[in-house]
Amino acid sequence: MGTLLDGLIIVDLSTVVSGPFAVRMLLEQGARVVKVEAPGLGDVARYIGTSRNGTSAMYATCNLGKEVRTIDVKTDDGLADLLELIDGADMLVQNFRPGAMERIGLGWERLHARNPELICLSISGFGPEGPMSGFRVYDPIIQAAAGICDTQVDPETGGPQLFQGILADKVTSLYAAQAALGALLDRAQQQLATGKSVGRHVEVNMFDCGIHFNWPDGMYNHTFVEPENVVHQPDFSAFYRLSPVGDGHLAYSVVTDQELTGALRALGLNHLFEEPAFADEQARGLARAQLLVIVEEAVRSHADLDDLIARLWEHDVPASKVESRSSLHAHPQARANGSIATIDDPTLGQIHQSAPVFEI
Repeated sequence: MGTLLDGLIIVDLSTVVSGPFAVRMLLEQGARVVKVEAPGLGDVARYIGTSRNGTSAMYATCNLGKEVRTIDVKTDDGLADLLELIDGADMLVQNFRPGAMERIGLGWERLHARNPELICLSISGFGPEGPMSGFRVYDPIIQAAAGICDTQVDPETGGPQLFQGILADKVTSLYAAQAALGALLDRAQQQLATGKSVGRHVEVNMFDCGIHFNWPDGMYNHTFVEPENVVHQPDFSAFYRLSPVGDGHLAYSVVTDQELTGALRALGLNHLFEEPAFADEQARGLARAQLLVIVEEAVRSHADLDDLIARLWEHDVPASKVESRSSLHAHPQARANGSIATIDDPTLGQIHQSAPVFEI
């Protein structure tokens, strides 16, 4: 674990993934985290997916290393216990629907009055205002509403698809963790400048995060407002296809002319350089679509995936086979990076986890 946030105390009221995964990133940088769950079922993520001894792998991934407390905030004693925890904390993280915190007596005004240095990070589905602000939200709803499904086009039907994973939740976690660190930096700068630090309420919602995340590539055909002099290109998703090779699948990218010529050489298509239509960079630029079809046909006709990847790497063409999740722990780069850790947990036994991504 890191040390950048040593001494920081976070009270985590959030559930499932968007909040808990964000807090995990802060824990990995050294924060102490107290996770508060309601009596009974607690965090519903405990029961989603593969589990052991009553705890799911998803819950473990988002919450290992946190101190778990069971508190019933619907009772006077429980609310008093939680407020005592918050009084000694630097940050509170919650992802209830807008208005829920106020209804249980934990609105921002009350929290700020009790602990003026507290940073409150609130994560919601659609934000605190607007026609959908109070709606119940899960990841697929955000993917659909934020235009992400319209980016994930089915190559066979041309219709929209869901990204096959909880993309919106995890993306929101990244934005939320960044926002939390920004608020901490602001508080520290106040302390340096004035000798007094004041907390703030930071709000992040999944809908806005989904739109923001999707924009650079997914919305480049919807960025320029004035139509004059705009040269439209196919959506970026049109270039995102895997190629079946032998008994596996290949991902490769040829963006520059150097990569395109490298792919042609790797595939034994050097004779094409002798044709005037492909002889120089300008000509190849004009004939790029035709050349990409030729490259793809040659790729798919190759029988040995490992041999093809070696040839592409030799000519500096970005490429990778599609790695199975079951063999990812043995990937040579994952081993070199220490990307996957094996943890001994007293309840769950040995488990594989992604290692912290921060080099500190």
